Amino acid sequence: MSNSTKPHKSYAQQLAQLEGRGMCIDNRNLALETLRQISYYRLSGYWYPFRKFASGTPTPARQDDFYPGTRFVDVLALYRFDEALRTATFSALTRVEVALRSLLGHELGTIDPYIHLDPSRLSARARNSGDYQRWLGRYNSELAKSREDFVKHHKQKYGGKLPIWAATEILDWGALTYLFSFSPRSVQDAIAVRTGLTSP
Repeated sequence: MSNSTKPHKSYAQQLAQLEGRGMCIDNRNLALETLRQISYYRLSGYWYPFRKFASGTPTPARQDDFYPGTRFVDVLALYRFDEALRTATFSALTRVEVALRSLLGHELGTIDPYIHLDPSRLSARARNSGDYQRWLGRYNSELAKSREDFVKHHKQKYGGKLPIWAATEILDWGALTYLFSFSPRSVQDAIAVRTGLTSP
């Protein structure tokens, strides 16, 4: 393995490299400011589709050179579109996530405040696979790391054992969806009805 490192390039050199590979730079000041704010390597994913395919290779591979007509402003427009889409998607998904936390914590809590710690009260999937034990390890890890005030309160007053309606607040999205899949079908159905869906 080589210990060589790619040489550092100034923003002007980065721009010159793009021009040398065939990218049209309509507004140099905009392009330089964009490289300062976003970075060459973050943008490189957005100009990847504009790179030519190498001919004569067994599997398609991209060259460094760009197709004729590739413009920096088009790459930037693609980046800005993706940025806006990610922001809008994140905003919408945040509401979904908050609602799922609330509904799941409430519905499971009606069965048992500590149902998440007892796989025998959950679905057959929780009882019959190693997924639940992995989930529980992840949950306990998040609980140990949490600095939330409500977690500190439960540690001081109740020995750190969180009821399900509090436990759902420390789970990441993946752990939350696993907990939904471990939930009894009655809970899944109750949540689905509230969202106008079916539990599967």
